[in-house]
Amino acid sequence: MQKFSTTLLCLSTLLFADDYSFDFNELEKIEVKTYEYNGYIKAEHKHQYLNTTSPTYPSKNKSSMDSLYGEAFFNYRYFYDKVTFETELMANYENIDHREDDTYIVNQLFLNYKRNDNHQVNLGKKTATWGKGYFFNPIAFIDRKKDPTNPEANKEGYTVLNYKYNKVFSNDLQNISFDAVYLKTTSDFNEDFYNQNSNTIALKTYLLYKDIDIDFAYLYNDKLANKFGVDFSMNLQTNFEIHGEYGRSDDGFYSSLFGLKYLTDFDLTIISEYFYQNEEVSKTQNFWDNRYFINKFTQKEPFDILYFSIYYKNMYNLDDNSQQNNLGIIYTKIKNFTIDFSIGKNSGKDTTEFGSKLVDKFSWLQVKYNF
Repeated sequence: MQKFSTTLLCLSTLLFADDYSFDFNELEKIEVKTYEYNGYIKAEHKHQYLNTTSPTYPSKNKSSMDSLYGEAFFNYRYFYDKVTFETELMANYENIDHREDDTYIVNQLFLNYKRNDNHQVNLGKKTATWGKGYFFNPIAFIDRKKDPTNPEANKEGYTVLNYKYNKVFSNDLQNISFDAVYLKTTSDFNEDFYNQNSNTIALKTYLLYKDIDIDFAYLYNDKLANKFGVDFSMNLQTNFEIHGEYGRSDDGFYSSLFGLKYLTDFDLTIISEYFYQNEEVSKTQNFWDNRYFINKFTQKEPFDILYFSIYYKNMYNLDDNSQQNNLGIIYTKIKNFTIDFSIGKNSGKDTTEFGSKLVDKFSWLQVKYNF
């Protein structure tokens, strides 16, 4: 490729010699960066009005409380020949009702060896990010569970050995790639993946067929239930995408979702997803019921007001008819800064998921600086 570029420059110089001349000494001064980095720092404040009928209210016995959060994130990549070193570091601080806590997490820390365009290997702590869903991912077998209230949050990975194969074609089957992941679990190594000594092999095959993205996933574990799943995404129009996922384990538990993303000609983005799981999970977790419908609407520069966006998000439990509503506004005029303010409310009967939460309604402010 370098020889081709140099030849092209020589021909251009000869053809247009009367117009300009090229100094090859300048070419030697061009340096390719051996590293890149990015990150952010953000601070959040929540003022929360409490639900006096919540089962956990007696532990507070007051009308409101305040919470403070801080987070710093840093991603770094270093390139050397065919090897890339990558790490993601995150520090968190929280003060919830005057109870302080701080955590420091290495989300990712791995080496990537890319032999060529077809073969590469990853070794170390890495986030897999399997699945096509925005709020839920039934086939994310080797990822930590996504939080639908904050689906874009960076997640900590697991320490794995990962082989990847990729091949591009020039027919209806445009691309195929294959992932093979080995994950070892002990009492102090990947201990929160499966809390016992076990070995896991996860496989994923990706196909791009006639502009349809398809994944087939399988997880084998020598101690617990195996899992398999499939997902897809496709554009019905350039501004209209649909996607779906289905994941199942040998013990009979399965979950699925179907969703869409639509962008109107007046810059309104609509994201909608229906999620179903055939068995309820522990009520100590969020979204423990069977059926949910989540919608988010984001309008860029409403009424031609520059640097502003407004959004509305509704998370609805279809089994008990409880829900959470959020209405917010984002301001981006200041370079590298994002200011996000929203108000929210949980509603439903006292025995429902959202109606029984400790927080009844809240206001939330986030200031984020990206670099």
